[in-house]
Amino acid sequence: MPFPRVGVPVKFDKLLYNGRQNYNPQTGIFTCEIPGVYYFAYHVHCKGANVWVALYKNNEPLMYTYDEYKKGFLDQASGSAVVQLMHGDKVYVQMPSEQAAGLYAGQYVHSSFSGYLLYPM
Repeated sequence: MPFPRVGVPVKFDKLLYNGRQNYNPQTGIFTCEIPGVYYFAYHVHCKGANVWVALYKNNEPLMYTYDEYKKGFLDQASGSAVVQLMHGDKVYVQMPSEQAAGLYAGQYVHSSFSGYLLYPM
């Protein structure tokens, strides 16, 4: 997954668990089926450029994470949030700017996005 496009959800395509199939690896979007309070987390690597990523809910950024690339090194950035969702809400990770688009993953360098229901409402 070297350098995904800016302005669209990052597609995390290696799934460890997707029991109810609420995450779509073709779009990079989690769609809420059960209303409730959820925990989401992401961990990304940067290589060759700074990275600025955001956790989005329904096209609105909830939080941002930034990491400044240091030449010759592979660096990481992480973020997490507790979010209330209604049926049909969409959650995803996206890079909001070309200014910092160095998100990277490779065969042995993984970036991740995960989430789970804390309690239904």
